[in-house]
Amino acid sequence: MKTCWLLYETKDLAVNRDYAAMMQQYGLRYNLAVEPVTLDELTLGMTETGEPFAIRDGRPARPDAVLSRMRLDWVSEHLERMGVPVFNNSKVCRICNDKRRTHLFLQGLPMAETVFPTGTAAFPGTPRVLKPSDGHGGKGVQLISDADSWQTALADLQGQGNRPILHQAVVDAPGRDLRVYVLFGRILAGVMRTAKEGIISNFKLGGSVGLHTLTKAEQELAQAVIDRFHAAGAPLHMAGVDLLYTDRGPVISEVEDVVGSRMLYKVSDIDLADRYLAGIAERI
Repeated sequence: MKTCWLLYETKDLAVNRDYAAMMQQYGLRYNLAVEPVTLDELTLGMTETGEPFAIRDGRPARPDAVLSRMRLDWVSEHLERMGVPVFNNSKVCRICNDKRRTHLFLQGLPMAETVFPTGTAAFPGTPRVLKPSDGHGGKGVQLISDADSWQTALADLQGQGNRPILHQAVVDAPGRDLRVYVLFGRILAGVMRTAKEGIISNFKLGGSVGLHTLTKAEQELAQAVIDRFHAAGAPLHMAGVDLLYTDRGPVISEVEDVVGSRMLYKVSDIDLADRYLAGIAERI
């Protein structure tokens, strides 16, 4: 039986224990010992001869694979340099967990007009969607319509450790977006998310969801994103490509590395965890 670490930051495992337990159970179907592991349990470092190592429970540790549910690309890279395959790999982690890098990486593909402030950011004068560039799950996303609310939002982000930000033009269908689930480089399903109110459509924050059959334009754009990652040595093993809508058609919102599965289970009979582990077993 091969050992797979399901790697979390401690605070994230605390709210995902049901998922972790399901992954442990499903892993047995594929001769995989899936072990939830937190970064706090590990000591990572380099030997005197310059070789990377990991210690867990006071002993050298090297799993057969890591199923990453955390967002620190240097940790993924360290494990990869030990010879451990990481899903998704460190390149995906690095690109996807800073929205500025995601947009730069996807240069040439349609997206909402986006600005990366590098100094004091003044209100642009028209409504904008303000986001922390390291955010996920819709947290911190705000629609800003005037200078006062702009300054309040910036002050709030600065109070959270001066988080980097970006802001975007408001699309033609705010409060609605499409999550395209990707599994081992293939489009698996689409889920349309609609905000209960405002612009934040995330399921965990109250958005409604429904299974969606992709149009040709949606499929082509999602596939272009998948192909871009694959060509860069950053294959999307399990991820979400999020699309927004303008009068020009669909545009890229972001790419989710640590993609959630709750809403896919809610709207379909697709067992994402089972399919994912079956694919992992074939690859290690």
